[in-house]
Amino acid sequence: MPAESKGINEAVMEAGKKSLGLIQQFLSGRVSRQALLAGLSDLHVGDILSRHWNELVSDARYVPHWQVLQTLQGLTDEMEYQLKQYGESTLHEDIRIIAMNLQRIAEQNGQVLKSHKGAL
Repeated sequence: MPAESKGINEAVMEAGKKSLGLIQQFLSGRVSRQALLAGLSDLHVGDILSRHWNELVSDARYVPHWQVLQTLQGLTDEMEYQLKQYGESTLHEDIRIIAMNLQRIAEQNGQVLKSHKGAL
């Protein structure tokens, strides 16, 4: 596996797993909305998108990576609006999309991904 390919896989898997944990903690009342937003912002999804842009737009293998990053970017940019407009239920769909695509990335790389309770 090329070094840059390994880099994108690790970056997206790490951001995706952290985001799932944060969202689940928020939904269970263990972290505040502000803590969730701060945690998602700390993932630096925009930096990952910028750093791996060429791979993301030129190779179909990276569609799951793109899905995870776009979902996270949308959450980071529009979470306040989404929660006010649609409530917390909107986050369940985001969890599903992120978890499903992390599973695809893991399968592409011959890995087994621990299931996130209720995500798939």
